[in-house]
Amino acid sequence: MQTRLLTGLHVCAGFKSPGQLSVEIEGFLLLSSSMGFPVSFVLSRMAACGGTCKNKVTVSKPVWDFLSKETPARLARLREEHRVSILIDGETSDIYVLQLSPQGPPPGPPNGLYLARKALKGLLKEAEKELKKAQRQGELMGCLALGGGGEHPELHRPGPPPLRAAPLLPPGARGLPPPPPPLPPPLPPRLREEAEEQESTCPICLGEIQNAKTLEKCRHSFCEGCITRALQVKKACPMCGRFYGQLVGNQPQNGRMLVSKDATLLLPSYEKYGTIVIQYVFPPGVQGAEHPNPGVRYPGTTRVAYLPDCPEGNKVLTLFRKAFDQRLTFTIGTSMTTGRPNVITWNDIHHKTSCTGGPQLFGYPDPTYLTRVQEELRAKGITDD
Repeated sequence: MQTRLLTGLHVCAGFKSPGQLSVEIEGFLLLSSSMGFPVSFVLSRMAACGGTCKNKVTVSKPVWDFLSKETPARLARLREEHRVSILIDGETSDIYVLQLSPQGPPPGPPNGLYLARKALKGLLKEAEKELKKAQRQGELMGCLALGGGGEHPELHRPGPPPLRAAPLLPPGARGLPPPPPPLPPPLPPRLREEAEEQESTCPICLGEIQNAKTLEKCRHSFCEGCITRALQVKKACPMCGRFYGQLVGNQPQNGRMLVSKDATLLLPSYEKYGTIVIQYVFPPGVQGAEHPNPGVRYPGTTRVAYLPDCPEGNKVLTLFRKAFDQRLTFTIGTSMTTGRPNVITWNDIHHKTSCTGGPQLFGYPDPTYLTRVQEELRAKGITDD
């Protein structure tokens, strides 16, 4: 096993078995099925970070997918508390390279990116533990369903019944559907008690649920008093982040969203479809009470974004319209590219502003973009239901 200190990141590499290279970056163990591209790609990406490595985090794809899909509210809370955006700067078949960028008006907190990166790494560690726990529970349920579990004789399924002669069926009985399969054996008492205890515990106060209140969409249950107070602070389920009600932003109200389609413009990886072209147009105006500097003028701007004209792309377009109508697509703050204050900026719903160049240039190809942006929209309460 070789160890290298790569621009501030502790990297260990070595062979775990013939043909399989193991790389550990910042405590995350990554396995490469081939001895070349994926690991060398990650190392080259991290080496290329140079002085900006402090805003990079590597994570295995299963952990990131679990965190962003199962608990998007935790990611949204981290972005909000530390005022950062989290972009996928690169990927292999096994991992993502995440990039953190400051958001919002300066001055930010001292060592803001360091603290945000530390918080993100802690969140990823928690997600990794939860994913492993969920996988173990899934394996246990599989054992129960299949009658396995060599260490637990009480989980064994009884042997097959003795063979009997099949009764003769009357002529009209042919073609009847087969009987349903037998139900799996019941949970052992210990596991059943644990499941019942979890169902009767309020996730907010961690006590026994009093006057149970079950949320309509996600079916999570809480004490009536606990969930009432929680929804007064934020109209979202504390467990899964699903919104109840409508979130409204502070995007300037004088903007327009114009949509057209170009059948001759082809995006990489979507060559058999045309392209949806979105134009956001804002004239100059004056900041209102909900903006950082009320009464201060802001300049107008025009932004252009691209989506593939495929079913999934049109679904994202519908969600973009909802976000724009709820004033969530833009805000007023400081430009991340020019540093200019009091301008219209993107508001953590990432758009593809280029047709080509990949994720690094905010373009295509980017095979996971349509899925990721729907997760960002879901964190703001924008869904297709």
